[in-house]
Amino acid sequence: MNLMTALMTAVWNVPLKAYFDPWAIPPGVWVIFGVIGLPVYTAFLGWFIGKPRDLKTLALGSTLFLLFVSALWGGLFVTTMQIRLLFF
Repeated sequence: MNLMTALMTAVWNVPLKAYFDPWAIPPGVWVIFGVIGLPVYTAFLGWFIGKPRDLKTLALGSTLFLLFVSALWGGLFVTTMQIRLLFF
């Protein structure tokens, strides 16, 4: 048995329930991504679905949006790791 076959067999036999249980996710995550994020998702989709479409503005807005979100998540991650190191 070659390596690819062994990897495919290992991946195929992994039960999904062991790795992803949507009810094990804390309710706050559902609130943040579902309820609070809904207007943001709507505005973001409006850039793609709405008219008039300007590809240059669409690319600029999407890039800035993704950079902003990445900066926020990155900053929160760094802050969380500092709090973890200092207090726990």
